[in-house]
Amino acid sequence: MYCRTLKNGKWSCTTDATPDPLTGQRRQITRRGDTKKEAVRRAQLAADELSKERQTTKRVVQEVYDEWLNVYKETVKASSTKTRVVAMKPFIDKHGKHFIGKLQINDIQAFLIERRDTGISKHHIAGTRTALNLMFDFAKRNDYIEKNIVKDTVTPKATKESQSFSKSKKKYLEKEEIQEFLKGVKSSGRRNAYSIALTMLSTGLRIGEVLALTWGDIDLKKQVLKVDKTLFEKDADEGGFEFTPPKTEDSDRVVSFNDDLAVTLKKMKAQYNKEKLIGIRDDKSQWCDLVFTGIRTQPVRASTIGAVFNKNYKAYDVKDARGTHILRHTHITMLVEAEVDLPVIMERVGHSDINITLEIYAHVTKKMQKKSDDKINEYFRQFI
Repeated sequence: MYCRTLKNGKWSCTTDATPDPLTGQRRQITRRGDTKKEAVRRAQLAADELSKERQTTKRVVQEVYDEWLNVYKETVKASSTKTRVVAMKPFIDKHGKHFIGKLQINDIQAFLIERRDTGISKHHIAGTRTALNLMFDFAKRNDYIEKNIVKDTVTPKATKESQSFSKSKKKYLEKEEIQEFLKGVKSSGRRNAYSIALTMLSTGLRIGEVLALTWGDIDLKKQVLKVDKTLFEKDADEGGFEFTPPKTEDSDRVVSFNDDLAVTLKKMKAQYNKEKLIGIRDDKSQWCDLVFTGIRTQPVRASTIGAVFNKNYKAYDVKDARGTHILRHTHITMLVEAEVDLPVIMERVGHSDINITLEIYAHVTKKMQKKSDDKINEYFRQFI
């Protein structure tokens, strides 16, 4: 310990504290006192307190991420884990080899802005920040860092380009487009394409919910179906499929369907009974009773159906439409235009977040308001 007298007659003492746990660099503590004894006591007390502080350990981001993911995937559905992995990949690519304790708030904020500038949606950026927050919370609980710095960052606002892209994305199919699209998938001859499209348009089910339907879920007499699971496709290294719970608690529901879908399902049920009779359907397989199956009575890949739909959107000039989810939004649009109450719509499609439904609801009602204005203007022309 080094001590010296000051010009005012007081004493200053400096002593070594424990090295910085992250960098290993030397740390010194200086304290003053009216006497040398007091300055020595205060400096030593401060050094002792510093040594008692929680000592973080040197861990690189990749190591912490792997540990966190192993714990996280035991607490959520496989689909939720997959979402977090996708969101975190760019961060791991950029900072995976860096010590997590050396990252600063500016590093995280700069990364979020970089992601924003790639043109992804604000919703996606917010999801990335949420995933980062979960991992850094895990790191803090395990004493790998002293503070979760993600909590001090903000989700950057969308750029004009990303806002413009979001607005330009097609949210649902128009009446004429629905007719052309259904005509296309029906004439394509692709197994399941038409029946899956008709199911989504008639019920508003998510693609995973549709592909998980078994014949035990469907009451053809009452024309209702039960949604209590979803089909999840595992990662390539794990392979295969599995049934998982619906997306949210509100997703567990009973949905009615129309006569057109009933006719299609009855034909499919007759084919199913025939396949069971001649042994094509294996009673020992967990996929035996699936409504929609491949040629070898295996589950259908959502990506395969999405590719078939995309091909038909392009062939029939349905602009800016992609994937399967647009059919779910189209069903919600039909309900809005039929003046179905918002709570009823939410219950039917299994939305727990009113904002998701409201986004489509507001978009459609604005369009309906424009039609109403045109009718009013046309009516008043007769008086001018």
